[in-house]
Amino acid sequence: MPFSETDISLLRSNALLQGLPEQEWIEAALRNPENQLCLNAGTVVVAAGKFFPGLHLVAHGTVEMIAGTPEGGEKIIEFAKAGGMFSEETLFSGQPIRYTARTITSATILRLPEATLNDWVAHSPEFSRRLIGLLSARTDYMQKDMVTFCTKNASARLVCYLVCQFNQAPRTADGSLSLNITVPRNKLASRLGVSDSHLSRAFKELEEQGLIVKQRNGIFIPDVQALSKYVCPAGCDW
Repeated sequence: MPFSETDISLLRSNALLQGLPEQEWIEAALRNPENQLCLNAGTVVVAAGKFFPGLHLVAHGTVEMIAGTPEGGEKIIEFAKAGGMFSEETLFSGQPIRYTARTITSATILRLPEATLNDWVAHSPEFSRRLIGLLSARTDYMQKDMVTFCTKNASARLVCYLVCQFNQAPRTADGSLSLNITVPRNKLASRLGVSDSHLSRAFKELEEQGLIVKQRNGIFIPDVQALSKYVCPAGCDW
């Protein structure tokens, strides 16, 4: 099934493409059926070990990036949601992708082959700067993630994921925040590197302190600053 006009509009608003001058070669790539993936939940988008997987932009849906464990299990290392992207770390390196990307929900994804991106880089210095900036931001993100894993407990990891560098959700003028958590609790626990029971206790702890309130499709944070100070009394580390 070809992408709808809504799908195309969502992709144009992706951080990689938003605001770039309209170009025929970008539009052609967006509308090329060979680049368009309309997938059901539980579909492997790209398997670990694949060379030159290209760059994937998520128009809608949620994708999990998973790595195998020595015991034969799975560890979730990241999620990509609408407006996000994945497999960017393989670009221009000649290295295989280190994780498997699999849809959690039905998803619409644009796959841009590396050859296409090479052409875009050659055609547009503006696109090149945008891509370099996003890759740099991704490196910064991963460094912060590593520090968080090494230094923070389950409650702090959860807070960081919800309101700090990981989720980057918009905040309201009064400092509150409503979040729609689109991933199952056990998958979030895997992403944060804690057990299901530790994550449940972390949620309970924050609820008992009045820092978060359960809602039907997620949580409400009455005061983002107060929640952040609960785990980082001296202020956000980042």
